[in-house]
Amino acid sequence: MARFARVSVVAYPACAGGPDWIERTRESVIAHLREAGRARPDLVVFPEGLNCRGHTRELWWEVAEPIPGPTFAAVAEVAAELGCFVVLPLIEHAGTHLLNTAAFIGRDGGLVGKYHKIMPTMMELEFGVRPGTEAPAFTLDFGRVGAAICFDIHYDHVGRMLADSGCELVCFVAQTRGGDRLLHWVRDYGYYIATSYPEMSYLVDMAGRFLGQTGWEMDQVRAGLVPPICSAVINMDRMLFHLAGNQDKFPEILKKYGPGVEIEIHYPEAHCTIASLMDDVTVEDLVAEFELEPWVDYLNRCRRVREEHLP
Repeated sequence: MARFARVSVVAYPACAGGPDWIERTRESVIAHLREAGRARPDLVVFPEGLNCRGHTRELWWEVAEPIPGPTFAAVAEVAAELGCFVVLPLIEHAGTHLLNTAAFIGRDGGLVGKYHKIMPTMMELEFGVRPGTEAPAFTLDFGRVGAAICFDIHYDHVGRMLADSGCELVCFVAQTRGGDRLLHWVRDYGYYIATSYPEMSYLVDMAGRFLGQTGWEMDQVRAGLVPPICSAVINMDRMLFHLAGNQDKFPEILKKYGPGVEIEIHYPEAHCTIASLMDDVTVEDLVAEFELEPWVDYLNRCRRVREEHLP
């Protein structure tokens, strides 16, 4: 069935250094969250390492926090007040090591789960950041959502792990621009991406279309005419397919369900997306009924058949 969600990304700027930095940072993050909350979002996404932004890595051990901890608690209180999910990226103090973490806060202010950056940079590793090993999909009330962090975007296996976990939306939080790599991931793995980065944040669909953008590179944001926040409503009940083996079934699907199904063809990649707009039929129902093969399943099958034919 159609599962519409309003997703907001915040191009959050770091507070200037100086006294009471972490207190000012918490206040600023909360102010931006309240501003985003005016659009009544289902999910709000912030950039990487909020509690360490503006600090050199040598100070990370001093400002890193446990999760849950003070910054998590302050933001979680407002998330519960607004009734939205929040992706809160923090440098997490985990005893003998650090973790570059994206924490998912629930609508009730509780901890839904954590993603730990799988591919930290060499500098992060040298400063004590331990790499993560898993890319889970967290089941929110509107769909399955995961995360990736900054340098992860350069590694295809991270994108594939998120797809294999069943992610329908990936929150890419960063301190550098994702750029065209975002387009590769959405087209290769078939999920939406909500990316949060101070200079330019985007919402991208699985066809590689930018659904919205904001950031401090925009004149309107720098001039204070608009906040550094953008939102888009997306239908999470959408899947990416290859035309091969699927397109001959489109007439039968449209004959039965008509305007309840949205089919979009994407060239030159020979992809298509299928979405349900109905209350009682999901895309997964359509896959089962018409024996469709989603893009990720098709790729995995091709890999298996190739291995069978190796000498």
